[in-house]
Amino acid sequence: MGIEQQVTSATSVVVTLVTTYGFRVVGAIIILIAGWTVSRLIYTAIVRLCEHSSRLDRTVTLFMANGARYAALVFTFSAVLTTFGIETTSFVAVLGAMGLAIGLALQGTLSNLAAGIMMVLFRPWGIGDRIEAGGIVGTIREINLFYSELDTDDNVRIVFPNGMLWGQVVKVPSRNDTERVELKFTRPLADDVGRAIDRLKEIVSHDKRITRVAQIGIDTVNADNYVLIARVWVKRLDAMQVHFDLNRAVKEEFGRNPPVTRQAEAAD
Repeated sequence: MGIEQQVTSATSVVVTLVTTYGFRVVGAIIILIAGWTVSRLIYTAIVRLCEHSSRLDRTVTLFMANGARYAALVFTFSAVLTTFGIETTSFVAVLGAMGLAIGLALQGTLSNLAAGIMMVLFRPWGIGDRIEAGGIVGTIREINLFYSELDTDDNVRIVFPNGMLWGQVVKVPSRNDTERVELKFTRPLADDVGRAIDRLKEIVSHDKRITRVAQIGIDTVNADNYVLIARVWVKRLDAMQVHFDLNRAVKEEFGRNPPVTRQAEAAD
């Protein structure tokens, strides 16, 4: 009888646990699945809704969508705790007590969050802007709560913590329509400087994509050569091609006509 009573008692305990907590576990799983699904739906709905407005920048859109998604997940987690009979008020109080320790341990993460909020509020750059930071040049593809993603010229995805972007000097060349192109050409020291400069000015004047000529002159003088320099302003989208085309034009011009020296002119 003793063994039968123990088995009966254990079975009763198991049945009680299953009936008491089994349904709660199932309910918690359902809540988690529903909360995760709803958070994704909210994210998608906010993105689609904001895309219909031309006044909202995509940076703000993604930031709002991510914020709403995380808020829905926090609410879901709170509902799961309530399912198991844990008072959320006491849980919040415990979180408040742990906040200081967590904040000290996650200083970098929290600074990234703060930097993300500042970037969205002040928008010194946005999605699609070309920036240079930390020796890396790329185009911003996404700004999240904690990090930003850039694509470099060779199509490599770079992940930057927001704190690094906000806490250092960042070049944003894409915010201006024009760009200065600087070209340098090495000439023999015996070559006539005036003639070389005139020929370079003539080549530059023929390119209609150049909006303004800043300077054309001698950059440096070495033991056996000197360096011509030309600084011109062009539209940003044309800058690279102008750089290539002018280099080729100057190479062909000086290749067709050999260097003219002062001695040769005197002999003539």
